[in-house]
Amino acid sequence: MRGYIHLLAAAAIAVLLAACTAAGHNFDPDKLSTLTPGQTTLEEASRALTAPPDKLYKQTDGTTLALWAYKITFVADGLYSRKEALLQFGQDGRLLRLVDSTNILLEPWERQKLLGPAPAPDMRQEWVPPAAAPEVQTIYIPGPGEPTGLQPQGK
Repeated sequence: MRGYIHLLAAAAIAVLLAACTAAGHNFDPDKLSTLTPGQTTLEEASRALTAPPDKLYKQTDGTTLALWAYKITFVADGLYSRKEALLQFGQDGRLLRLVDSTNILLEPWERQKLLGPAPAPDMRQEWVPPAAAPEVQTIYIPGPGEPTGLQPQGK
């Protein structure tokens, strides 16, 4: 009987482990706060996060988006954990900013530092005032028991 229980327990563990899958590179999200926009390179970020980026996306403006992503699934999407960090690197290879993150806790000051300075306004677009002032109309809705003759005159 005792051997049967051990065999059953081993089979249950084997089934649980067989349903476990992982995708991406497991990285250390706590190290995001050590990155500095304008200074940290892609190679330094990979070293700090203890994993290479999962995907690199070259942009038309010469910058690169680097995605660190890791997902581990237990029991076929019934129980899973996912974390992602999307960082933008400039043409010189240095970190510009944190673009997005999923399931990564950062202190507000850490997030603000990683977001970088606000983008400069696009001065190529000129502001065009509206052609005419919008028309203003007063709408009078009489309440119960009010005579309709009290409505505003001249409108």
